[in-house]
Amino acid sequence: MDQVNLLSSITYIDTERSIEFGEIKITDTECNIHLYEDIVVTSATKFQVANVWDVSYKSFSSEASLLYLHTHRGVLTYKVYTDPDHFVETFKKLKNKHY
Repeated sequence: MDQVNLLSSITYIDTERSIEFGEIKITDTECNIHLYEDIVVTSATKFQVANVWDVSYKSFSSEASLLYLHTHRGVLTYKVYTDPDHFVETFKKLKNKHY
C-alpha cells in the first residue's frame, strides 16, 4: 500500500494464547489498522471501504478501548491503547463523502 494515500492508522494489540508444556503462554503483538481511500487493511485482512459499514469503539478501562469494525463478514474487535477518536472520525468522514 502506498503510504501517501494513507488517511489514518491506529495500533492494536493482537493477543495469542497457547499452551506449551502444560503452561499458558500469552504473546502480545503490536499491529496496525490502516485506512486508505478505498480499503481498510489489518494484519490479517483487507476490506473494501464499501464493505465496512461502520467503525465504533468502547472504552473498557482507563488505558484501553475496544475498536469495532462492522463489516459484511461480521463485527471484528481490536484492542487499542491510543485514543481511537481520530481514526473513527476519519472513517466516518470518508464514508459520508461516498454517500
